[in-house]
Amino acid sequence: MKRKRKKINNNKGASFFKEYNFEITVLLMFFLGVFLLIENMEISETLFYLVKAIIFFFADFIKMIRDSIYTTLNWLELSDLVGVILILFASYLVSIRIRIRLLTRYPKIYECQNCNSKSKLKRIQKRLKHRIIHFVLRLRVYNYQCDTCYTKQLIILTKKR
Repeated sequence: MKRKRKKINNNKGASFFKEYNFEITVLLMFFLGVFLLIENMEISETLFYLVKAIIFFFADFIKMIRDSIYTTLNWLELSDLVGVILILFASYLVSIRIRIRLLTRYPKIYECQNCNSKSKLKRIQKRLKHRIIHFVLRLRVYNYQCDTCYTKQLIILTKKR
């Protein structure tokens, strides 16, 4: 028989803000309207300067990235660039090989491989290296533990697209 988790009972009554949310919002809107009538402030001009500053910030950021890429490419020679491309391609091929090996080594299982019992495998928390595999190699990683012999088993599947 399954045990259900006990839920925490926090019915002490609704909080002040939940109960009077509408009234507080209306009151704040009223005071904001009165403030805007009294204060001599140009909202459209202020918003224009704010949007202009944000756009110029992103433009300067993109220029900075462009200049850093340009100086890096000027620093590299053609042979260095070909070497970097070959190294990146080799690391890509190695990651594909690792992905295929992980998929064949840890197939989907329904029973314990150690004790061959039909008892249920329970999922346990992933470790950090499993999360890294999940992120880098785009694989679904599941960590299971047997109910009877308590051995940990790993299942790795491809991601659904």
